[in-house]
Amino acid sequence: MKAGNRPTVHTSMKLSRSPIFLLAAALFVAACTTATEPNTTTPSTVVTASAPSTSTPPETTVSVELTDSPEGLRDVVLGLYAYASDPSVAPEVEIASGLIDYLADLEPPTGEVSVVGTVTAGKILESQIAVVQAGQDIILAVAGDIGDWKIAGARLTRFGKAAWYGDEPRLALIIGSDARPGQNPLGYRADSLHLIGVIPSTGEGSIVGIPRDSWVEASYGGNNKFTNVMASRGPEVVLETARNLTDLPLEGYVVTGFQGFEGLVDAFGGFDFDVPFAMAEPKSQAFFAAGLQLFGGADALAFARNRTLSGGDFTRSYHHGLLMVAALRKVEALGIADLPRLLELLVEFTWTDLSAEQLLTLAASAYELTPDTLPNVVADGRVGTAGSASVVYLTEAAFTTFGDLADGVLENG
Repeated sequence: MKAGNRPTVHTSMKLSRSPIFLLAAALFVAACTTATEPNTTTPSTVVTASAPSTSTPPETTVSVELTDSPEGLRDVVLGLYAYASDPSVAPEVEIASGLIDYLADLEPPTGEVSVVGTVTAGKILESQIAVVQAGQDIILAVAGDIGDWKIAGARLTRFGKAAWYGDEPRLALIIGSDARPGQNPLGYRADSLHLIGVIPSTGEGSIVGIPRDSWVEASYGGNNKFTNVMASRGPEVVLETARNLTDLPLEGYVVTGFQGFEGLVDAFGGFDFDVPFAMAEPKSQAFFAAGLQLFGGADALAFARNRTLSGGDFTRSYHHGLLMVAALRKVEALGIADLPRLLELLVEFTWTDLSAEQLLTLAASAYELTPDTLPNVVADGRVGTAGSASVVYLTEAAFTTFGDLADGVLENG
């Protein structure tokens, strides 16, 4: 074994429909360690908890073998599968309450449930995160500094269950700040504003752009261009204003500035992008032929900044959605095992009020989507003036779109 490699750990549990299982499981959990650093010197171990079944249904044996598992995670994964194999018995490990409810109607299997998987782990926002892949099953876990792992979401395909990555729909606000290098992105105008909706269980979702010059009622009172709200009060107020405007329960926001956006795309390795038409715009440095090409950070930023377009900011907001879809294709090509690394990059180059658990489950939801069928629209509006300012007045069609997004997907996208 190379120094630093974690051992493969095989853990098993025998389940019965007997109350004795509760005592056995409690003793098993009490014996589990929760150190934050993996044990690289102890050989692989087999830990078994079992109880004789006196009930009519036969016993079910659950075994879990994970490669590269942080200490303590394997026991929580075992607890998840133990619960999924017998939902009549309360789980003895921490599992998101919504996932417990989601799995409660499973028909308990009989015989052996053998789980063999690999783990990729990382750390974001002072929390450990992990993605477990076991065949077609995906398990998402998060832990604090003391290694108290919690199952945050799962797709248990072997039991015929679609993904549960949080209560649906998942809705969030993506904000692009026009802060230049050296400027605080949270104190400048919102250069782009997008709502994203995802339904992980069905693999559906949508992107809705809001024109940055939309004339809105700010949450602190009075009307203003939406782009100016962040410069005045920051992203929390932008989020609150967006919630009031759309009547959507947006979970939180993610903000990036010019420098962060460019750095994120470069660290991400760039992505293939199909430029919809040729453009040569010196202000944004958007000089592109039409067609498929590899975009680095500078290319993506130049394309995103180009406002000299037919349709102006409406077209530019639509283009931002195209960039999101292209990035999503790259993410899916990399595979969900790469998610912890990608989230570490995300938090390095962005600001968010989402928790580590929310980021992990929301980002994992993207892997359930089919990018090429993802609706990408911009809220409808008409250009007008408010005093001497040029603004966009959102139309009834825009509010219909917001209402349509309430379930996470646009029916008319």
